[in-house]
Amino acid sequence: MDAYGLREEVTAFIVEQARECGLAKVVLFGSRACGRFSEKSDIDLAVYGASFDRYVGLLEEGCPTLLTFDFIDMSQEVGEGLRNRIAQEGVVLYEVCEL
Repeated sequence: MDAYGLREEVTAFIVEQARECGLAKVVLFGSRACGRFSEKSDIDLAVYGASFDRYVGLLEEGCPTLLTFDFIDMSQEVGEGLRNRIAQEGVVLYEVCEL
């Protein structure tokens, strides 16, 4: 388990699928990012990029976990409070590095 209560293969799958879908960034937020999670806490992900629906489908169908996901499409209208919370407490799991 990592510091967020996720098995390494779960985090690796999240990152691998983000790369596969050509996403710009995936951020873990909520209870897992803040260390207030329980064993059954869901996985809250803020997703940046054009392949949101494809990414959601891949994770929901293939991720090696019984935990549920809560996805936020950051390319859509997101309330300022939630956007600020993600920026402050979020943990970047994947980000494209442009040189």
